[in-house]
Amino acid sequence: MLRSGKVVAAENGVLEVCFERPEACAHCGQCGGQKEETFVKIPGSAPVGRWIDVDMPEGQVLKASMLAYVMPLLMLLGGLALGSVLFEKEIFWALTGVVCMGVSWLILRLIEKRMKQKSVWQPKVVNVYGEDETPLFK
Repeated sequence: MLRSGKVVAAENGVLEVCFERPEACAHCGQCGGQKEETFVKIPGSAPVGRWIDVDMPEGQVLKASMLAYVMPLLMLLGGLALGSVLFEKEIFWALTGVVCMGVSWLILRLIEKRMKQKSVWQPKVVNVYGEDETPLFK
């Protein structure tokens, strides 16, 4: 997945890059239409104010999305099922589901730390545009 963004800060080999919301995201509505841009920190070097192209392999983006969305859902459903076996009252089923979903958040945090250490999960700066250049596709 190749995206273009503008470097807004650079410090100690880490760039803060501003990405505009893709056209496909405009129809989703999950952010309530509030977010027009996203700021992401990635390793690399480029002057502040320059446009850059950042590459993240498609398969890795899909895997990360699956982890982030599917795991909490499965843990919630598993917690509800576990609560129905352990307790008679439905309120405890819901509480067990929420607790299990919270556990999935902790697990995801641990997985994220491991993923950050592997280069295959890191976005890479593949192109730095000149001062007067802007990418064709943002």
